[in-house]
Amino acid sequence: MKRSMELVGILLLALAAVATTGCAITDFEGFPGHQTSAESKLWAQEISFLVGDPAYDGTYAYTVKYDNRNGHDVNMRIFTYRNPVDSSFSRDGQIDRDGDDVQGRKGILGGKFLPQWTVTDPAADCQFFANNIQSHGGAPEPLVALCATTNEEIDRDLELQTSFSSLGDMVNQLWSGAVTGGFTAELTGLRLGNTTINLSQPLSIGARSNGVRPTRITVDLRGAAGHELIQSILNNTVDGAPVSVRLNFAGGMTIDLPNGMKAAFNHDALGGLL
Repeated sequence: MKRSMELVGILLLALAAVATTGCAITDFEGFPGHQTSAESKLWAQEISFLVGDPAYDGTYAYTVKYDNRNGHDVNMRIFTYRNPVDSSFSRDGQIDRDGDDVQGRKGILGGKFLPQWTVTDPAADCQFFANNIQSHGGAPEPLVALCATTNEEIDRDLELQTSFSSLGDMVNQLWSGAVTGGFTAELTGLRLGNTTINLSQPLSIGARSNGVRPTRITVDLRGAAGHELIQSILNNTVDGAPVSVRLNFAGGMTIDLPNGMKAAFNHDALGGLL
């Protein structure tokens, strides 16, 4: 069912931009002075993608592990988990699963979330593909590297639980229960750096709402619209170089990749999807 994107746009598409298909979060800052309990899940970042390659298709979740009590942790780990079953999200409701409860757990449609990539991020700011990226179980290289210098985490640690509760209160007021069930957004174009691209046909991005925030975001890039989007990225970015991203949607709404986040694209891996 389609809903007015005026109600859901900023929050939904920020998340959609964050978790691009086949994306490894390669750079993360974490909270200053904080140590995660073990693995901390990045809030609301589960997304399902279909690109026509079984090595990338499936549902993704992200966690981090670090100790910033003495500055940026040189051993910071960023984990990407993949469930090979499309749209098989974890059983999150209005309270997300803790990061330690992701690996090896089943999704709602079957399959298990298993390690796809582990990234070691020893330095602050953004190094993208220059960081050590370990692939697991024969996983290919990630299609996109994302530098996420700010985020929300779900951890058993009381400090972060309090932070999330406050954010949840804010989001709850934003939604006010106005949107429930499923809805779609129509991506009509994007701006990469200073270059604006208009897509000849819109790409649909689907999501569901639990009454508080959008969850279970799904994108299918296997068709003509998805291939046009991939080709536009290849034509208008430099392999491995960071670029700003703006998404344009039907109705005139535009969304920029959130402040504190940058993206870099793996041209060889993306080109293999065409």
